[in-house]
Amino acid sequence: MHTLRFFAFNLLGHVLPMLVALVSVPVIAHAAGVERLGALGIVWALVGYFSFLDFGLSRVVTRRVANAADQGNLAEELTILRGFFWWRALPGLLTIGAVLWLLRPLFQPYLPPDNLGREIAAGWAWIAWSIPVTLATNWLRGALEGVHRFARVNLLRTVFGAWTYAAPAVAALVSPTLDSLIAAIVIGRVLALLAHALACLRAEPGILLGAARPSSMRLFFQEGGWITVSNIIGPLMVYSDRFVLAALLPPKAVAWYVTSQEVMLRTLVIPGALAGVLFPKFAGKLDARSEAALTGLYERGIRVVAALMLPLCALAAAGAYDGLRLWLGEDFAINGYRVVEIVAVGIFVNAIAYLPFAWLQATGRSSLTARIHLVELPLYASGLYVAVATNGIVGAAALWTVRVTVDCLLLLAYAGRTGLRPAAFPLLAGMILIIAAGLWSGPMVPWPWRAVACAAATLTGLGLGWLQFLSPQDRNEVLRRPRRQVDNQISP
Repeated sequence: MHTLRFFAFNLLGHVLPMLVALVSVPVIAHAAGVERLGALGIVWALVGYFSFLDFGLSRVVTRRVANAADQGNLAEELTILRGFFWWRALPGLLTIGAVLWLLRPLFQPYLPPDNLGREIAAGWAWIAWSIPVTLATNWLRGALEGVHRFARVNLLRTVFGAWTYAAPAVAALVSPTLDSLIAAIVIGRVLALLAHALACLRAEPGILLGAARPSSMRLFFQEGGWITVSNIIGPLMVYSDRFVLAALLPPKAVAWYVTSQEVMLRTLVIPGALAGVLFPKFAGKLDARSEAALTGLYERGIRVVAALMLPLCALAAAGAYDGLRLWLGEDFAINGYRVVEIVAVGIFVNAIAYLPFAWLQATGRSSLTARIHLVELPLYASGLYVAVATNGIVGAAALWTVRVTVDCLLLLAYAGRTGLRPAAFPLLAGMILIIAAGLWSGPMVPWPWRAVACAAATLTGLGLGWLQFLSPQDRNEVLRRPRRQVDNQISP
């Protein structure tokens, strides 16, 4: 197996939708209005949050399939998975959709009494039924990743990830109402489910076809229970700031924050792509020999993520004001550039946290990640209200960055015998550079100095990543060895 090639496929599947988003967001803001863009950001967060509410089953599926493939009993495992999917999961997903659809009268009185509120209410049915569709798609994607069909997975991720942003942009030009934008997104979710089902039939028909006998729910939920806790609380902490802002601040402020944060969150596709490739490897059969190789791969993953993310985050911090000004205009830039600067620090730290998080869950220690989140949630929730009430969107960004930093340190500490060592220097050096770069952003700094700061921050980030984060072996492989040998070398 060629880890670098799989990583490239995975990264491509995340990056291209992000480029589409850069073009689509200004179109939505211009055609539908900034207020609807802010509301759509909350819808994206809501659908994204519920897509994680799969009781940990997508990760369980990936782990079980990868482990079964390593041990040569894939056919037997797929028989169990089919039974669970058809007899347990599918009826449960339909029930979830029906319950969410019936909940609309409960929240409708709290919607604003204007056109935007009526459009949100009209779009709720689309949102409710998109949740089970997305969860079923996650299940099928997990099975495909378990059998290492990353090319298929990422082709679909590219197409339908781009649809998520391009479709509402097109809809905004035709019918600039929020419910139309939501409907355009959900149609893409349904098509994505059908495309993943077809990919499964072509790659490994046994995922869906064959004898399907009922399987024990306990068999899956016992393994996925702690993952479920993380899947509920983790995204809740990622997106809860948006809901608090929506309750306390006007819609324009929500749009400034959501758009500025969202563009930075999209850069997490890089560690997400690498963690997605390494998770099935970490989940394979573990013995003394393979554990040493996988530990080395885990440490190497941290170094690679830090080297890739540092120049990107440093450039974002230094160029926050000018980037937003060119993308969405002066008003957006004035109000949102500080959010980008602060969030850039948290993004770098959070990127490194992807590796210990994947390691802990893949090696059967998901209870640790869940307990960390259980401790963090009440502290973060109480602090978030105070931060927003006193400092608005800047306070929300600062508290989010503090929270992900604490989260990263705890995950690294629990991730095994290597502890904090692989990430200690990259974390500290990266945070200092990004903070320094942010000091040279903003309208009060003359334009020539802002340009110099962008160039200096990027070059310093690249230099640190190349000379300090990557090992001599990493650098030698990049410079001297053909790609095929590099792929074999990084694979355990």
